[in-house]
Amino acid sequence: MSKTAVNADDSRVNVLIRIVGLMFFALGLVMTYETFVQAGADALQPPLVPVLYLCSIILVAAGLVALISKYKGSTSPKA
Repeated sequence: MSKTAVNADDSRVNVLIRIVGLMFFALGLVMTYETFVQAGADALQPPLVPVLYLCSIILVAAGLVALISKYKGSTSPKA
């Protein structure tokens, strides 16, 4: 086992980034599903469907990036 100090602030930030990433990912998937289900309905305007798919793809991509990212704190000396 290696003896490394765990910085509590950095680990909290990492967890928060992953939670937000998971929320973005889930929101993008739900938005994709709802757009797919409502695409044939008269309630959703047909020109709006590609925009909603684009928004959901951006949310899913941002969620994936946040899920695999790792926060690296600054290494500047504290005064």
